[in-house]
Amino acid sequence: MHVLILSPYPDSLIAPITARGDRVTVRSDLLNEADFAAIRPDWVVSYGYRRLITAPVLDLYAGRIVNLHISLLPYNRGADPNFWSWVDNTPKGVTLHLIDGEMDTGPILVQREVKLDPDLETLKSSYLRLRQEIEDVFARHWDAIASGQLPPQVQTTCLPMHRAADKTELFARLPQGWDTPARIAMRLLSGASSPGEAGGADGRGRTTN
Repeated sequence: MHVLILSPYPDSLIAPITARGDRVTVRSDLLNEADFAAIRPDWVVSYGYRRLITAPVLDLYAGRIVNLHISLLPYNRGADPNFWSWVDNTPKGVTLHLIDGEMDTGPILVQREVKLDPDLETLKSSYLRLRQEIEDVFARHWDAIASGQLPPQVQTTCLPMHRAADKTELFARLPQGWDTPARIAMRLLSGASSPGEAGGADGRGRTTN
């Protein structure tokens, strides 16, 4: 099997895939339909890939594009999910889900709730912890996903999403940027959420997070 990894940080995903004897191609640049046709993957794995995946590609690979998202969906859809989980004080976690035509609304394959202590974490440390957790979830479950042993569960709730620009003004209030302790960020930004509109970049294609 041939797996296309779309990610700026793919290293941790390669070993679980090649352990099955599968072939891997890694890309982080913007791909068009011709690129997908030339690569001809059997599966696509997206991790931190903030590029548009067009509708024809989504249709062609329906049920075979997996996204790694560092939130406990349906909470914190869209960009910067860890940041918004502290602002909105929502449950923390990670999710592997199939990509559909909207933003982080695709069927869920597996989730893990992660308990994070705001008195011990910064925005940066909690982000890195969630990265570790989702990479571990992927490593543990990739074989079952690729083998069709994990039936997707349709998301029945669609909560608001955020775009990258939504955090600009709020982030400027933080005294230490990403190194701001989570408890201080919660105190400074509580109730300040400004969710974006639901849907992908054009309502049909989408960027992944």
